[in-house]
Amino acid sequence: MTKLKNKKVNTRSANMIDNTAREAETLGTVGPIVKVTWYDAASTFKTYRINAEDPKEHLTICETVGEMVAQDDHATVLVMHGSQCDGADIFAIPTDWTQHIEILKECTSENSESQQE
Repeated sequence: MTKLKNKKVNTRSANMIDNTAREAETLGTVGPIVKVTWYDAASTFKTYRINAEDPKEHLTICETVGEMVAQDDHATVLVMHGSQCDGADIFAIPTDWTQHIEILKECTSENSESQQE
């Protein structure tokens, strides 16, 4: 798993991490900008063929781009939009559904480990 910076994530919810004083001013300063390829559930109507040999054929392949701010055995959380007045728009992808994570841009935090040496 990718190492994430220990920063607050903007949510404006009492049940989640408060980030009204967010240290990270721009996307990409908490975690890397990534593209996640993942399978999603899909429904098909009026189908005439079901592939019983390879059922994953019936899933939808998705790609989502954002700043990866949290990841564990259950979910990967991406920030897709951040605003100082409205908080952050996040997208959570179940880890089991994830097929590939491509790092598009490394974290640019001035506290990154490479600069702490």
